[in-house]
Amino acid sequence: YWGDAVSYNFQLQKKHFETKHKYRIEWELPNEDEGTDGYLRWFVDDKFVFDINGTGIVEGGANATISTEPMYIIMNTAISKQWGFPLHCPPGCACKTYDCNSKKFTETCGFSRGFCDMMKGQSTNTNGNANTNTNTNTNTNPEYKINWVRVYQNPDNPKHKVGCSTPERPTRKYIEAHENLYKKIDDVRPLKDIQVGRGVCSLDAKNEDDGDDQSKSKCGGTTRGFCTNGNVCECKPGWTGPHCLSPDGHDPIIYERESSFDDLEFTGPQFRLHGIWTSLGIILLSLILTPTLRKRMDGWRPLQEDQR
Repeated sequence: YWGDAVSYNFQLQKKHFETKHKYRIEWELPNEDEGTDGYLRWFVDDKFVFDINGTGIVEGGANATISTEPMYIIMNTAISKQWGFPLHCPPGCACKTYDCNSKKFTETCGFSRGFCDMMKGQSTNTNGNANTNTNTNTNTNPEYKINWVRVYQNPDNPKHKVGCSTPERPTRKYIEAHENLYKKIDDVRPLKDIQVGRGVCSLDAKNEDDGDDQSKSKCGGTTRGFCTNGNVCECKPGWTGPHCLSPDGHDPIIYERESSFDDLEFTGPQFRLHGIWTSLGIILLSLILTPTLRKRMDGWRPLQEDQR
């Protein structure tokens, strides 16, 4: 992890869990032509928090740079009271199993006090025990809501591309050439087509587009799809995925060209241009003179040596 990741920790306050906030990262690629090493910059609510200059990474001597590989975004839901989990294992606890739903002390003792109660939507008293009085249970089940995720790129910068297989990183061709590295035993091919609809749904789910836990059961709500009588989703135009939850967008730019002989990087014998023309001239002259000489030679008899 430490050799392959770049990250920054920012201490959140109580307000960050009560209202919506904007988290932003700027990622600039290294540019050899301009002699720049790129950078990463973090912002919270449009306020600058921290940055990493690619020059510092290069000068670190680990043969590392600001990443130029195609990336995808993962919305991380990891929850921990401290960085690293657990920070210290409590006395008498083996910390080998972590299960908030377990009734065994050995499987819950490794969690921080009150963590499991929070996950179950229970309040905790001053002794660290869950309150059984429903009147004091004011907490609700923890939720992680994301309003939107947006990616901005500079249309005038040729290094800013969309897609996971670009000319600089021909991912698709590499996977097709090494299929066995990307397939499980039952896979026919490593690159699967995007599934449009056919996800399991329920006709009994509420038909509201509010983004709650019923979104899969109702196929994204009234604007994205609907559940058929066969209890599978059918997507409306503009939406895709098993449960019609993703916009049907695509990159109109096709970066991958068809393979050619030049891709083999084969270099044949080098000839000078005048040498090629000279060789062709000799061959052509030979083809013309050979029939003529043969015709003149017909009917001739070799001279016999004198017999003595």
